[in-house]
Amino acid sequence: MPTCESRVRNPESHGKAGQVGNFVPTFFVFKRVGSVMTRIILTRHGETLWNLEKRVQGSMDSPLSPTGVWQARRLALRLRDEGIGHLYASDAPRARATAEEIRRELGLSEIIETPYLREFSFGEWEGKVWSELRSAQPDVFAVWDTEPHRVRVPGGETMQGVSDRAWGFLEKVIEWHRGETVCLVSHGLTVKLLMTRAAGFAVHEWSKTPWQFNTAVNILELREGILCPVVVADGSHLNP
Repeated sequence: MPTCESRVRNPESHGKAGQVGNFVPTFFVFKRVGSVMTRIILTRHGETLWNLEKRVQGSMDSPLSPTGVWQARRLALRLRDEGIGHLYASDAPRARATAEEIRRELGLSEIIETPYLREFSFGEWEGKVWSELRSAQPDVFAVWDTEPHRVRVPGGETMQGVSDRAWGFLEKVIEWHRGETVCLVSHGLTVKLLMTRAAGFAVHEWSKTPWQFNTAVNILELREGILCPVVVADGSHLNP
């Protein structure tokens, strides 16, 4: 599916979208062109206990922290008036728990779970603390920090593989729900790779899009056959 060309890669406005701890996320609003047909809202799950512990999750799971539950509820309120008709989520419990807050607030009948929205699998890194991995594998992390698309952890996935997996599912969702608004609850790296692709960038250019903090809101609009990001990593619902 075609995505926005380079002429819309530069946002017409940007700014603070809410503060989370010492981190101030930003979002970008792209120029709107033509009529809106289909809208896809992409978001990440709320904060988990392993997020707090700086532990690798990937295909493994940990429950939402108290802050994560609060974030999910704030997210649900943020999405209440978006006209969402269908709700999909990764089959990871942390994504399901976040989606359940949305389902309850919006009065939707179901959450459709799918493995296609799962997080990047980190293989043998999963369950371990990031800082300990860095100390044990400095050569691997020298590459990971600059060209992560070249790294494949034993037992894990590649960034290109995750991008293809999630993007293929996104295309199906658009085909199934033409003219509707759909919400997808996924994970940080998976959502970032989707937004990177939607902005017209290749996987190795993933650093050109903002990091997807917990419950960041992203909105894609399909107009005249072109899928464009209109909101990226909006955290305004987390403002005090």
